[in-house]
Amino acid sequence: LLEILLNLEREAFLQNHYKAFALKAGRCRLCKECNLKQCVNPTKARPSLEACGIDVMALANDNGYQAEILQAAVPELKIYGLLLVE
Repeated sequence: LLEILLNLEREAFLQNHYKAFALKAGRCRLCKECNLKQCVNPTKARPSLEACGIDVMALANDNGYQAEILQAAVPELKIYGLLLVE
């Protein structure tokens, strides 16, 4: 999902939306192990929606998606992302 969001962010930037910014729910999974001293993917790493104080479940539910707390194994996991464009 992050790669898709980064591609959309770049497309928006190239269309003169220079403040476009992509965010994804959940932790960064670019590296197998995070280098906390210096990110090895600084052009791709983004803070999570949750780290920015965004209520992902409320955002999803307010926009027609069915987000709910998982209580058992699920056949499909939904991951949400957001592209901010001014």
